[in-house]
Amino acid sequence: MRRLSVSQARELCRAALAALELPDDQAEICTNAVLFATLRGLDSHGIISILPGLANRIARGQIDRSAPIEMIRDDTVTALLKGNGTIGPVMAERSMRLAIDKAKQHGVGIVVGYNCDHFGAASYYSSLAAEQGLIGITMCNAGPNVAPFGGAKGVHGTNPISYAVPGKEEGPLILDIATSAAAHGQISKARRRGQALPPGWAIDAEGRPTTDPAAAAALLPFGGHKGYGIGLLVDVLTGALAGWQVTLGVTQGEGEMRVRGQSIFMQAIDPERFAAPGLFRERVDQIIRDVRSIPPAEGFKEVLLPGDLEQRQEEERRRLGIPFYDEDWQALSQGLQRAGVPAEIVDKYIPAMTD
Repeated sequence: MRRLSVSQARELCRAALAALELPDDQAEICTNAVLFATLRGLDSHGIISILPGLANRIARGQIDRSAPIEMIRDDTVTALLKGNGTIGPVMAERSMRLAIDKAKQHGVGIVVGYNCDHFGAASYYSSLAAEQGLIGITMCNAGPNVAPFGGAKGVHGTNPISYAVPGKEEGPLILDIATSAAAHGQISKARRRGQALPPGWAIDAEGRPTTDPAAAAALLPFGGHKGYGIGLLVDVLTGALAGWQVTLGVTQGEGEMRVRGQSIFMQAIDPERFAAPGLFRERVDQIIRDVRSIPPAEGFKEVLLPGDLEQRQEEERRRLGIPFYDEDWQALSQGLQRAGVPAEIVDKYIPAMTD
């Protein structure tokens, strides 16, 4: 096991993106999104996977570093943005901040964006709203690698959904889930580490259940028909609302830049427009305390709330550094070098071995 300090991880992100000539303002947003996921233990959407993925798409010309984000419609509480092939975190952060501005003025803001690249962890954007005392909801569609309930091949993406809810003395509550049984990055991680997949995660090219990450041709929805139904809702609220690609039509990293890409949904809600001032946050605290008061069932040590494990990971990683298995560092290093980041830049940040 190796560990990289948080400051070194931030420097590595900035140095890698600077080497690829990503503008400073875009590089800062991408670094913040990558580090948010990394610190909270969302490694399938953090520095190990998302940073080299972004770097390689920039290097291959699949991301337009100078693309203008185009305002297609701007109404009182809604807006529609077109990314024109821009980098995902930049598109997503602008969309959520616009939704936040509308919610502060009018109580609610909903912004849909389309024609952009992968944005990383959905909870980063939901949390931007919670930091402002608002409820944040984030969704994104993706390429068709999740089978419908009862189906033998993929029809829609992992289609994540996240919410972040501010409390008063407790919280926040932060949920970030794929509507598939696992994020696609978990398959890559299992493959790197030579680990079997849990049953119920994936099917092979013949539609048969598999625990072999190398044979996984499509993921399964979480909870059978329940995750499948929510995954379709994400496509409805992203690509369909945008009038853009949905289900089998969604392409990531392939095809002409101006006609491909994912769609996103960002919503911010001002709770002060509903219950008496301060009462909403008190009720959220009550929810949290009530959950914590429940005794754990047999086989469990405690009852957890959405975001508890991630918060603990963040506290530990800020204190001890970000952990890397050798194969994870090798994948990150090789991925960045394939994108054209010089080896001497990457090698400056080789994590130290731990005891």
